[in-house]
Amino acid sequence: MSATRSRLLVVDDDLVQRVLISKIAAKLGYDSLVAPSFEAATELLAREAFEIMVLDLSLGERDGVELMRFVAERNLRAMSIVIISGCDDRILKATRRVATGLKLSIGGCLTKPLDLNRLRSALELPERSQLATASASPLLQITPDRIARGLADGEFFVEFQPKIALQTGKVVGAEALARWQTAEFGMISPLVFIPIAEQAGLMREVTDCVLSSALSQGRKLIERNPGFTIAVNISGSLMSDLTLPERIEEILRHENVPPSALTVEITETIAMADVDRANDILVRLRIKKIGAAIDDFGTGYSSLAALARLPFSELKIDQSFIKGCESDEDMMKIVDASVALAKAFNMKVVAEGVESPEALEIIRRIGCDVAQGFFFAPSLRRSRAERWISQRNSSVDEQAATAAALAS
Repeated sequence: MSATRSRLLVVDDDLVQRVLISKIAAKLGYDSLVAPSFEAATELLAREAFEIMVLDLSLGERDGVELMRFVAERNLRAMSIVIISGCDDRILKATRRVATGLKLSIGGCLTKPLDLNRLRSALELPERSQLATASASPLLQITPDRIARGLADGEFFVEFQPKIALQTGKVVGAEALARWQTAEFGMISPLVFIPIAEQAGLMREVTDCVLSSALSQGRKLIERNPGFTIAVNISGSLMSDLTLPERIEEILRHENVPPSALTVEITETIAMADVDRANDILVRLRIKKIGAAIDDFGTGYSSLAALARLPFSELKIDQSFIKGCESDEDMMKIVDASVALAKAFNMKVVAEGVESPEALEIIRRIGCDVAQGFFFAPSLRRSRAERWISQRNSSVDEQAATAAALAS
């Protein structure tokens, strides 16, 4: 643990279990608070920030799902949630899916009686969540004016997470992830600044900045690796802006990047909010040879309609399904069906959130085309991304040449 103690909220109406969890958390270095009821928990969450919450699904007259909904409504998605329950395994799996639908970060689902070793593991915050959790505290201090000043001063930039072709092992693209570095707050997570920018009507400026940064910083990657593509997320508020295709095309011209090297990523719920406008925009992007990916596939409520009605070229299976498919047969069925659907629509399939060799083997077996995740690499600054991708692709080429020589 760092010198600044991470904060843990224990929500449980069982006194003995609250004490047990708090003691284990204290040994791990947490500053713990307890809430014996739904009401006490909402009061604490409304006024204080926590990195992690341990939540018992049974809270007397209320239940944990209601509290998860409260967390989502408050946009506290940077907080990791560890669910504990005495319910049967199928209910626990279904609860995880509820959390996925709410786009919450689930650190674990534990059954009673608690396995203390599993509890300790769940309470150890993943390294990948540190950026988001460390940035949660300045939430109330970040203003639209501060975001506008950050854009003007060039404080926004991107990091690249490599995308690996499963058939060859080579890096064939990267997702550009928005980052904001400030002098007074340090690194600010997108979980913090994106909602504020959305509410303030600044997403056009933020998106244009991120897109320009992604293409200018990724130009060498595109030039050195034939067929390399850069993926950039497009905000929901822009999917009703019919000038978007022209603006993207202008940025491509300015950065001297071919349209085929760009893929825009749009979540299915956003795409289906106004289908006619989304279709108008996506058709024009595809005519211009720009790729379009349906992101977070399976987490909304209109997946099949989105595939049937909108001209996507790529399907990204949400990481919550990938992480669950190793141990959850129902999740495995969803991933398998998603791949089959994508193939039926002649779409490339990308699996995000690949974090283990087991998950990699599963997605390769069922026919995913591309993978990204911590098993390969986290998001990287431009220079590190260029070195990592160059070294990986050179290594793959050398191995292929050696194999060919041995076979001849």
